[in-house]
Amino acid sequence: MRREPLSMLAQSDLLDTLIGRCVMHGGAAAGEAMLVIDGQTLDDLLQLSNRLRRLALFEDRIRAMVTARQ
Repeated sequence: MRREPLSMLAQSDLLDTLIGRCVMHGGAAAGEAMLVIDGQTLDDLLQLSNRLRRLALFEDRIRAMVTARQ
C-alpha cells in the first residue's frame, strides 16, 4: 500500500478515470462495464474508501462549516 495518501485532486482523477471507462463515446452511461483494476488502483480505492468512512463520522460538522462560509 502507498505510504502517502492520494491528494483530493488525485482521488478525484482516479474516480473520473474509472467513470470515463463506463461512458460510451456519445456520453451515455454504459449499461454494463468490465474494468481491469490493477493492484495499485485497488490500493488507491481502498485508501479512498477508508478515508471516506473516517470522514463520514464528521459529515454533519463538515457540512455545517462549508455552508456557513458561503
